[in-house]
Amino acid sequence: MNPRRFKVGLELTSKCNLRCGMCPLPVLRRPYEDMEWWLVERAERELHGAGLRLKWLHEMGEPLLYARIDDAIRLFPEASLSTNGLLLDEKMGARLLATPLKRLRICVDSVQPEVYPQLRTGGDFEKLVDLTRKFLRQAKGHPMRIEIQKMRSRLTLDETIDDFKRLFDLDRYRNARVIEKTCEALDVNEETDLHGKFYGCVQGAFFTWVVIFADGRVTHCCYDAHGDQVMGDLKTQTLAEIMAGDRLVAMQEAFERRDFSKLPRCGECFKHGGESHAFNDVLNRVQTLPGAAKDVVRKVIDVRYRT
Repeated sequence: MNPRRFKVGLELTSKCNLRCGMCPLPVLRRPYEDMEWWLVERAERELHGAGLRLKWLHEMGEPLLYARIDDAIRLFPEASLSTNGLLLDEKMGARLLATPLKRLRICVDSVQPEVYPQLRTGGDFEKLVDLTRKFLRQAKGHPMRIEIQKMRSRLTLDETIDDFKRLFDLDRYRNARVIEKTCEALDVNEETDLHGKFYGCVQGAFFTWVVIFADGRVTHCCYDAHGDQVMGDLKTQTLAEIMAGDRLVAMQEAFERRDFSKLPRCGECFKHGGESHAFNDVLNRVQTLPGAAKDVVRKVIDVRYRT
């Protein structure tokens, strides 16, 4: 196992305070639950023992709902955190700033009050803007990097990075910047005002992620929100046993044959085409580009929102 090959996510909780338009959480086919602390500690031993670095402290769910979020960050100081921002009050801000967290992403997504609730269903735009401004002041001069997320979709075509900079007066904060992300569906592959359809494996390869759900089950793909293609269970197996298990081998072989009869999540990604191995080789090369280059490619692809 080459640790550099994998991205890793740890779902501290599958609970959330919102029901976003692009997210399968309202119909999640597994329990809404928190990861037990002993399992968080076991995940740390297994991941770091295998030489893996945690990329994100979430999968589904809002990580700031997790009671021991600051303790989890201390176990995984290399990890980043993404939040909808609505729990980021002064007390929570102080807790996060007292940890070694290096990057916090706040998913604002839109500068338009009428568009925001279509992206972040149940969210309060004015509250989010107020909390984000206060946290920026609270974190001014701190080494933590703060990312304000701008979402690309048909609903936000006319919004610019400068709009976000002005809304939050970002010129005052050297540790803050705007990042752009494409709105992507995590459970269905359909064309909507929020996200486009895609062709083939979004990750470019069958096994690029190690995602540990709140219940301890492990999947190979960050799009497998419902846990339809789990490789094993960290509650009863070591990570090494899971990675070397017959289940993963069988799934990889089925993927290479493009046999999706037992790979429903993969079948969803491929239902509009993209079965060609050459096509997926191109996707794989895009996924392994440096971040800035990959973002340029995604922006080119996103012309679909203007058609």
